[in-house]
Amino acid sequence: MQSQTGRGLVLIVEDPLIQRFVGGILKRGGRLVVEADGDGALQILRAGETAVALLITNQPARFLDFAGTLPLLYIAAFPDPALADRFHRCRMLRKPFAPVDLMACAVELAPPEGPAGAPL
Repeated sequence: MQSQTGRGLVLIVEDPLIQRFVGGILKRGGRLVVEADGDGALQILRAGETAVALLITNQPARFLDFAGTLPLLYIAAFPDPALADRFHRCRMLRKPFAPVDLMACAVELAPPEGPAGAPL
């Protein structure tokens, strides 16, 4: 099973409009993005066949099984700090947010890596 941190994709579990918005920003920033619903994301994570570097969601409670290993960017109009604290590595981003803030959080939680595995 591959590690769920480090080099890998960004998994986005959000409302469709937000998924497209966030995914578009991250893709333009050179990130590999997968958009999924909650069940699909859990399936990806449980299978462990894909290296997931970062989970972005407004529903972190669904992913508590991965709180110790998977970096989380929790985006919500009113994020719950107590829920966020259950994750080992988590940043909260309050909606609405600027694209530059999204990218800064993504880079902090899951720095992009070059071909040799060194951070860019």
